[in-house]
Amino acid sequence: MILPPEIVYEVLTFQFYDLMSNNHPSSPEKFYSNLRIFLRSNLTVNKTFYHICRVLLYRYLNFTSARGFNKLLESLRSSPEVLRYIEVADFQELTSIGLGRSGQMNKSIKNLTNETLWEFLSYTQRSLREFLASEHIQADLDERIIHFLLEPGTVLSVVDFCGCSHDSFTTRFSAAVEQLYSNDQPIAYNYQITALGLNDCTTITPKTLGRLLMTLPELQKLDLARTAIDDRTLISDIPHLKNLTHLSLAMCSQLTPRGVLEFFSYHPAVTDKDNISTLQWLNVQVHPHSSSWTDVQLMFLLKKLCHYGHNKTMQYLNIGGLPMHITDDTTAVKTTSYWQCQDTLHFIKINFPRLKSLSIKDNNITIPKLTHFLSPLQNEEVAPQHLKFLNIANNAYLNRWTIQDPAIFSHSKTLCALEMSFDPWQQIEASNAKHEITCRLSNSKSLIQDYSLSQLVKWRCYIGSAYGRRYWIYKTDKYLNREDLETRGFMTTYDTQGNKIIDIVKQPDFLKFAQTKIMLGCGIVGQSRFRRNQTYRDHKPPVSRFLNRDKALALSPAISPPQESPAFLPGGWRVIENQHNTDQESEDIAASEDEDEVGPASRNGLYWDRSLQNLQVVEPVETDSDYLNSPELQRRRSALCLFNGYSGSNQSPANRLKTETDIAKLLNSSNAQMADFYSTNSDLDDYSKIYRTHLVVATEYNVFGCVERGMYRYYSLKS
Repeated sequence: MILPPEIVYEVLTFQFYDLMSNNHPSSPEKFYSNLRIFLRSNLTVNKTFYHICRVLLYRYLNFTSARGFNKLLESLRSSPEVLRYIEVADFQELTSIGLGRSGQMNKSIKNLTNETLWEFLSYTQRSLREFLASEHIQADLDERIIHFLLEPGTVLSVVDFCGCSHDSFTTRFSAAVEQLYSNDQPIAYNYQITALGLNDCTTITPKTLGRLLMTLPELQKLDLARTAIDDRTLISDIPHLKNLTHLSLAMCSQLTPRGVLEFFSYHPAVTDKDNISTLQWLNVQVHPHSSSWTDVQLMFLLKKLCHYGHNKTMQYLNIGGLPMHITDDTTAVKTTSYWQCQDTLHFIKINFPRLKSLSIKDNNITIPKLTHFLSPLQNEEVAPQHLKFLNIANNAYLNRWTIQDPAIFSHSKTLCALEMSFDPWQQIEASNAKHEITCRLSNSKSLIQDYSLSQLVKWRCYIGSAYGRRYWIYKTDKYLNREDLETRGFMTTYDTQGNKIIDIVKQPDFLKFAQTKIMLGCGIVGQSRFRRNQTYRDHKPPVSRFLNRDKALALSPAISPPQESPAFLPGGWRVIENQHNTDQESEDIAASEDEDEVGPASRNGLYWDRSLQNLQVVEPVETDSDYLNSPELQRRRSALCLFNGYSGSNQSPANRLKTETDIAKLLNSSNAQMADFYSTNSDLDDYSKIYRTHLVVATEYNVFGCVERGMYRYYSLKS
């Protein structure tokens, strides 16, 4: 049977992601080891497999050595047809020194220099979406290259200079930013870049930071952790970022509490209610010994986040080092924007319902207060919390003697990981040979606990040599955070035919909640198209890059042009007349989703209707990409019932999965009909749990991304 190319693409993409997420062997060379397995398995099947393997091979380029970069450059010179597939250039794991070579010797070899890097960028300027640099190549980033990465006119959407802090790099960076200006005015604005990373770029001056940010009005993710940004730059030079969802101001020593509070009180990037997006990821961590923050200022910051609606979308919040006001009075009073209470921890609990990752390190909070925070809410008017990760490192009340109390592990059903200091973590690791704690989940709604009916859970210690001095204990499960992570991958197994069985050993899923650096890119293979569409601002599906409407392999697919104008608000212009309109026009006005903005229809006018579809570009002729992205075609492809072929006694139309909305409703329901259905078809129970888990992970991926390689394994998780 010959499968259609788009089906082959989906199948190979899933296989490619599984192999690339394999965390064994634990060395940078595992990228090439896993890639070699994938190519040997699929490259020689047929022409379709070969073509799709090339697409997946060249889409994400990971460089671990200068020699590997030079080999790739030679292949690009001889095979220019693969240039359109290159989207990501990742230099995060590149090591310039090794095998007894010095830096001067590597410069003389010229495998990776500013000239070869410029040649690579000139080849890939029409297709490159992400450029992820690191401190190891900062000496090779000259003024010409930096200016190319920042200037408009390319499709580059993600630029990261993480760790580049050498004085020579700073000089070249400042000169490149100056080239973007003429007579103190930006020559042109870059509407394509949506993610900028300057983490640990400590020597870039605040003036240069401000001038650069003024040219990037469409930023969605901005990482300024450990930079020299000051209050004036934060308040005056950051433009109105109407799409901002991720912001990191961690460990910025020149920022004062007054400047940060003024930013969150008045700056339109976070206070304009007409912004397209609200904050989903925020890091304002400070050093507790040098910070001048008070608990009153922290409460003021949290209230401002609630006032402008960020608490309804916030999923990651890092307030490590900020002092908290802890009291036994947890009385809450409903106000216009939030529930008012005196206790900081309880305020976060009842006002941030979607929060999944919280860091409150460097705060001394008692075990009973932590237990109360993790317990389910008794107030039915407040949405329940879904916290999955909690950082309580450097807490004096959590030590080697109190860690034996299982209360902190048994009061939350959603919590999957805790981060703590070394002493209590070491006590758990030394307590038994399996390095685990076993307890049962308590039912806080009942005073009398029958632990024989409670769910048994296991918590295991975890540490990775690539993550710095950080210590976690996680709750094991069957799918995402397995308990056999330490033993899998070190034993070679074979099937009955003598073929080697490749065991995929993935990193624990909770690590994505533990990151302190924003995951800017889309990863090797994205788990959903939403993140790609938001980051690249490109709504063309990946399948259209090599297939045409005849389902044949496209030899020269069209590449999307760069964005040369700001993104429009969702909706469209609409003429609305006065109240003497016809009945049909009155019904159209009533059908508008945002009547408050239109107001009473007292006179004729042109209004912006957000209920209309956003039509930014009108294509006179339908292209292959538009055809493959056609809603009608997608609707026909998704007309699939997962339960076809099963004869359940209570199988009804409500149990047939036809759209993603129906899937979510069905998997989240807990009525007796579903319980009876799964009891009749017990073999579907595991598949339902797997798919429900997949939906949750795909949704979390939109905000957190995934900790895969390079600096997202080091910079994002280092202490």
